[in-house]
Amino acid sequence: MKNDSLLLPDDALLAKFDRKSVTDAWTKFVAGDNSAMHQVRDEIVESWRRSAAFGLSAREHHAPHIGDASALENLLKNNEALIGATKNTWELLAENLLESESLVIVTDATGKMLDILGNIELVRAAANKNVAVGFDWSEGAAGTNAIGTTLALERPTITRTAEHYCESAKIWDCAAAPIRDLTDGEILGVLDIASVGELSTSHALGFAITAAKQIEHAVHSITLGQTIALLSWYRGIESRFQRFPTLLLDKKGRVIIANKQIYEALGSAPEKLPVDANEPVTPEGYNCEIEDVIRYEWTSEGSNAHDSSSWGGGIVILSLSAQDVRMVGNHSGATTRLTPPAFAHIATADPIFMECVDVAARMAQSHAPVLLTGETGSGKELFAAAIHASSRVSSGPYVAVNCGTLSKELAVSELLGYEPGAFTGASPKGHSGKFEQADGGTIFLDEIGELPSDVQVHLLRVLQDNVVVRVGGNNERQTNVRVIAATNRNLESEAEAGRFRMDLYYRLKVLNLGLPPLRERVGDVELLASRFIRRMHENYGLGIKTISQQLLHAMQNYHWPGNVRELHGVLERMYILSGNPTLTLQDLPDDIGQLVTNMQDSSPVDNARPNLDQIEADAIRTALSQSSFSLSQIATQLGISRTTLYRRMKSYGIERP
Repeated sequence: MKNDSLLLPDDALLAKFDRKSVTDAWTKFVAGDNSAMHQVRDEIVESWRRSAAFGLSAREHHAPHIGDASALENLLKNNEALIGATKNTWELLAENLLESESLVIVTDATGKMLDILGNIELVRAAANKNVAVGFDWSEGAAGTNAIGTTLALERPTITRTAEHYCESAKIWDCAAAPIRDLTDGEILGVLDIASVGELSTSHALGFAITAAKQIEHAVHSITLGQTIALLSWYRGIESRFQRFPTLLLDKKGRVIIANKQIYEALGSAPEKLPVDANEPVTPEGYNCEIEDVIRYEWTSEGSNAHDSSSWGGGIVILSLSAQDVRMVGNHSGATTRLTPPAFAHIATADPIFMECVDVAARMAQSHAPVLLTGETGSGKELFAAAIHASSRVSSGPYVAVNCGTLSKELAVSELLGYEPGAFTGASPKGHSGKFEQADGGTIFLDEIGELPSDVQVHLLRVLQDNVVVRVGGNNERQTNVRVIAATNRNLESEAEAGRFRMDLYYRLKVLNLGLPPLRERVGDVELLASRFIRRMHENYGLGIKTISQQLLHAMQNYHWPGNVRELHGVLERMYILSGNPTLTLQDLPDDIGQLVTNMQDSSPVDNARPNLDQIEADAIRTALSQSSFSLSQIATQLGISRTTLYRRMKSYGIERP
């Protein structure tokens, strides 16, 4: 966590403050003249520039209000702990601030005012100048000011009268400090001391920092009390969930407790889950799904009550889903294979595609080039992103380039960059290429087979020597880039025909992975369709629609030339246009409807390849036949809840032993 006491403004610069000089510089700046910027502190100049970039009118703009009574109610409700922690703040500062006609202002983490403390007459007068609860004083809304600039810089700041960007705010002398969460350092809000007179800036800033620290400790005490209440509640009911992977989360989604089943299933526990729309969600790429949530409801007094309008912490039960734990029944028993987290969003029940995931996960551990091959829409982009996310350079940039969109004339400069004046229309500052931008990370060269042969020569040198020479220059720039390429072409045939350099082909295919088309993954059609429809419900809100067995059978017979991308497009069209809760053959687009109808009788589904239900049913039967454990223990072994196990046994007609 940042130590704000080490990030104070320079007292020497503040001592030089001259209102007339700063006003003159501001007047010129607003008119487009930067000649007097040396008369203004650097942090104020940068803030003026940000304010101008926001499009604010320096002479006419005023801080806006957030909206109606409902918006104000939500603002205050979402910041109850912070507001409660400020109760004694005025008493702490009043003796030192009363004579200076100062106000103490508390805002949330976005600069919206939550409380105004001070002399009642001064508070009323300030309200006429848009200093009141509900007004937004972030830089983007109100220009340069102590509150907004403190949030922008994440440290204490002072803004004198003339230093404000908007003319309407130039009556205020302000000193502000961030209020942080003592647990993780996240900024919760701002404490601002504002005066219409002259502040003793160094003292005012010291007061602001002291008061902010006092509020931080008060918030921490409130949060600690809530955590103790959560723990007490959890201890009373944890036995109901002890056989399932379970997390106890606080209001911010931070993990307070992860039970042993979490570690047995995943090997480690997350530190935090995002809270979206008052509901915890799993992070992108995390290899688990949320199966159930048990809320702990709060009132403003902190007692347990039924109020489902906001997330107040609670229990999250995780489920190892079909795409995350692969359970394949065979004669020797069920085996469990955990997908690496970065690959968890690649849904499949197909053994061949599962093997592709395993191979890609092993490839990710190397820095060697990877060549992904497969038809358009078969998932090459997903695999490339997952390989990067699982690699040693995952913290570095991920730069994707569609080589098919690069013109012959600009391809080299786009990939390698160019020096100033390298060609007509070139930027006078020059430009870095995609390889430089990907330095320390991964570059994904999609449709690599589309690159012109003369561009391939330049690419080969980058791969061999790890250096980039910009167009129009001679300087060699060292790069450290993981290269992943992809194509729907047969590059070996292209090389034999002279359309692709053989030496580049061999350099790219150090690690080569071919992805099967969707028509060879019949069991995945149902799995993917189910996932896509859930996402469409989230995006469009038209409900979770089901697919009729006749339509599913037809979709499994269709050859899907556009692969997963085409499947998604067809389902999206049907989901939006159908007014029924069940999608049928009649909902298929005309261009493929007749095709799949004709295929139904002539091309039955290959029953030799099990679909997702068959795989899951076999895994459950194998676990039941080979185990003397209770159903709860078997459910844990299979990575599902006991309720889910009961439901699926009934669905598959499996009798309890």
